[in-house]
Amino acid sequence: MHPPSSRYAFEALNPDGFLALRPEGEGTGAPEDFVCEYANPASETLLEENLTGRRLLVRRPELSEVMGSWGQVLATDAPSTNMLALGRGLAARRVLARAVRVEDGLLAVWLSDVTDTERFVSETAAFEERMLSFMECMPEPFLALDRQCRFFYVNRAAERLLGKRRQLLVGRNLWQEYAEEPGSVLRAQVQRALATGAPVDFEERFNSLHLEGTAVPSDSGVLVYLRDMTAHHRASEVARRASALFNAVLQGATDAIYTKDMQGRYTRINAAGARLMGRPAEAIVGNTDAQLWSPEAARATTSHDREVLAFRQTFTYEESESGPVKRVWLSTKGVLRDETGVMFGLFGISRDITDLKLLEEALRQNEARVLEALSAASMTLWDLRLPEGRLRWERGASAFFALKALGSEEPLETFLARVHPEDRLSVTEGLARCATSTGEVSLTYRVLAPDGSERRHALRVRAGTGNERRGRILGVLEELTGRIPAQESVSQPRPPRNVVRAVPSEPGLHGHRPSPVQQEEARKGEHGERDDVGLIGSAAMGDG
Repeated sequence: MHPPSSRYAFEALNPDGFLALRPEGEGTGAPEDFVCEYANPASETLLEENLTGRRLLVRRPELSEVMGSWGQVLATDAPSTNMLALGRGLAARRVLARAVRVEDGLLAVWLSDVTDTERFVSETAAFEERMLSFMECMPEPFLALDRQCRFFYVNRAAERLLGKRRQLLVGRNLWQEYAEEPGSVLRAQVQRALATGAPVDFEERFNSLHLEGTAVPSDSGVLVYLRDMTAHHRASEVARRASALFNAVLQGATDAIYTKDMQGRYTRINAAGARLMGRPAEAIVGNTDAQLWSPEAARATTSHDREVLAFRQTFTYEESESGPVKRVWLSTKGVLRDETGVMFGLFGISRDITDLKLLEEALRQNEARVLEALSAASMTLWDLRLPEGRLRWERGASAFFALKALGSEEPLETFLARVHPEDRLSVTEGLARCATSTGEVSLTYRVLAPDGSERRHALRVRAGTGNERRGRILGVLEELTGRIPAQESVSQPRPPRNVVRAVPSEPGLHGHRPSPVQQEEARKGEHGERDDVGLIGSAAMGDG
């Protein structure tokens, strides 16, 4: 890079790229190219070093898309702004180019790298979308207000609470839509959160409902979370009267049920829980997990308890105890509140799922054995997802194509490219037929190995119509190379109507001689037994 002249000394310090370009080419149209009279260090970092004195388009052909726009700048003196894509893959950059005409007919171009900015905006938008989806699915009412207490977001539960659609609420003031009752504290608590900048918890009565709320100040206003506690308050008195019945049910439950205080000490546990922990109930009540379990198990359980108490919600966890016999159980935990709504502990319900986990492990091992058996039989699984056009392979599938390695997933076109050109059309048509109908398709074809040799495969696939299988074709691929093809006879059972057999053609009349399967299909046609679907493979071979 040449030292900057005095006229460009300031631009040499510019963190954005700067180019001084002189148009090259005759005529009134767009310049054929631009000669770079000066490029500051930032522009050479974005484009290329040692640009000064060189033709820009020759060095960076991808800039041809802005040549016309820059020509208009020279012709009209009107500045222009263009977005450029430089580089590919991980090195790709998004650059904002602003061009103006300066003295002596030069074009001044400032280049700003906005790659990180666009990525941040995109990630922020995606995060906001996820958060909105979460808020929309919340069972409790949620309101987002600006500093003038005007709605700018209302979830579905809040719509039901206020009895109005969000389209009628957004932009309107909360107090125009919320009928305050005597003793209402919502207005005061929202104003308190805005004034202090700290979250505020409160209780509110609205339309005979008993609500618990939290007002959380934000940069744009305040967020209000409401929880309908009406049923809880109505049930508290009933729960006290039904204490004896509750204890009977508690002790008769087969799952472990227990409660803890805020310090993590067990305050109650049923008979099933005592059996699960291997101790009598009186030896458990009053102790913490750290006193009853191993340090590792106690840390995990205590961490879950703290999370439940912090979020004041119910969560489900998988917990385990290490030892000679590892026990695993599924635990659901939530908070306990008294009649006034004050949290005083948590409850837990745990179910022993040790046998279920052992069964899952057995199923995984069985799946591994099935895959090993398929490999021993020179077979592998075929899994094609048509909407994406992606084909998934199991381990060891590379040997079927005489390849050193084969990824677990590849485009369908890559597989078809390995199929012998004479068989490719019939395989494509057979898969297309299977994709639009139910039943099984059987294909026999050849593939070309990297060394030019031919290998024979048999593919049996099936497509389903259920929603869980729509657009998916499953089957088995079998290696036939080196085997002697079995001769089909008239006494052999006839294939199902939706079975397609694509058999490689052999030299003969017009360059092909019908294979035994094609001869059999022709014989059936002469006797009125021709199968529409069965002709797909042979017709495709004849065209090939």
